Amino acid sequence: MQDVYKKTIYIIRHGQTEGNVRGNWLGARSINPLNEYGKKQAEDTARVLREKAVDASRIFSSPTRRALEHSEIIHKRLGYPIEKVNSITEINLGLLEDRTREQGLRLVPEEIDDWNNNLRNFDPPLGETALEASERFFETIKLLTINDSKPDFIIVSHGVVIKLLLASVLKASLETGETKIQVPQTKHGSISVFNFDGQNFTFKNIIENKYLDSKEVANFG
Repeated sequence: MQDVYKKTIYIIRHGQTEGNVRGNWLGARSINPLNEYGKKQAEDTARVLREKAVDASRIFSSPTRRALEHSEIIHKRLGYPIEKVNSITEINLGLLEDRTREQGLRLVPEEIDDWNNNLRNFDPPLGETALEASERFFETIKLLTINDSKPDFIIVSHGVVIKLLLASVLKASLETGETKIQVPQTKHGSISVFNFDGQNFTFKNIIENKYLDSKEVANFG
């Protein structure tokens, strides 16, 4: 009999948007859609899931436009229904939302310094802290995974919260006081693969997208 708690989790970073290309701050409230390259990245994630014969009940998607558009493309190719989950969205960037890097630096220079050098203290005005986003995302995924009966699990989400999950799983956690978290980079359309045993997550690997981002674009949103 299969252990219903043991899962393989595929966490997809949504495809590229024009806001990503411009280097804007894209958080939980950004309405940027996928660009044409991002749609190709979504098609490629569908290809990977098909080739791996992933057996999931549905796609759990962030409610942002870019994540839902990515999920819709997978749905059209593979038929998984989509369920929106608000608490797997990107970090809320508050006043930084949709601003350029230069505008953010002029508006809240201390927060930008924390973003670059001490993410543990990142706390944008009218937004949420990195610690809050990390806990929200981690606990939601754990709860959803425990309560799902299928052996595989698909999530479409965002770069920052995926980075924070990797930090927690790989013990590069913000709670330890580390200022720079060193984890594998996830580019747009990449798939971070984890195993879950009912208690703990184990990082397995990152599947790169056939349509690669530049390193600069991958850093944004």
